[in-house]
Amino acid sequence: MKILIIEDEQSSADRLRRMLEGEHEIVGVCASNAEVKTFFAEGAHHEVELILSDIQLGDGLSFESLLTVPETIPVIFTTAYDHYAVQAFRFNSIDYLLKPIDSEELQAALAKVKPIANSTIPEQSSYTSSLSTTDTIAQLLESFKNQTIRYRERFLIPHRADEFLIIPVCDVSHITIRDGIVRLCTMEGKHYSLNMTLEEVESQLNPQHFMRVNRQYIISATAVQKLSTYFLGKMRIHMTAAPDEEIIVSKDKVATVKRWLDS
Repeated sequence: MKILIIEDEQSSADRLRRMLEGEHEIVGVCASNAEVKTFFAEGAHHEVELILSDIQLGDGLSFESLLTVPETIPVIFTTAYDHYAVQAFRFNSIDYLLKPIDSEELQAALAKVKPIANSTIPEQSSYTSSLSTTDTIAQLLESFKNQTIRYRERFLIPHRADEFLIIPVCDVSHITIRDGIVRLCTMEGKHYSLNMTLEEVESQLNPQHFMRVNRQYIISATAVQKLSTYFLGKMRIHMTAAPDEEIIVSKDKVATVKRWLDS
């Protein structure tokens, strides 16, 4: 199949590409709603048989740009969202994959779409439309607007043998992983270990306030001191609580991070 990937995290896009290459053709990778709209405005939709789309992009929910996509193209969502979103997908009969994406689950999802995309039978063609009609995606977008998604508000941190500390999310500067250990850093520069994966933490934090800027770091917008240019079009993020840490953003994600900080 000819597949368009909509993903603003370069590592996730690369992972999908590796999983698909050899059997499928990647016709493009869009990192924002703006890029999706431009892609289809230029008439490239004739080359697309399936879309693999993240939900939370740097310039909003991908539903907004998918409303402009021809309704005959099926969509499989790839998401780090919690069970609220999963329930919405099940209700609307749209396929979804939870990050980190499992290769077997991806192949199973593709297997549902492949015979439909290759079929010329009217009944199957109409079913393809039902997977991704603009009406269904509009309903999804509306359901997200009307649905209160509860994000994590605090962390309970084991401290000493008989104590726990409560760290409000608003006091978190950034969260990083080193040597396989996930560590939380507060605005005061204190560090605590978390018994979670970085992917789990990312899915539980409000994406308006926190972003995973690379494979090692999730940062709080309020904790960013400044940005500076880096080699080969990359960007360095300077955190108030950790001015000496080198948090580097890839060239492909610089624009996304800037839009997020400027929102």
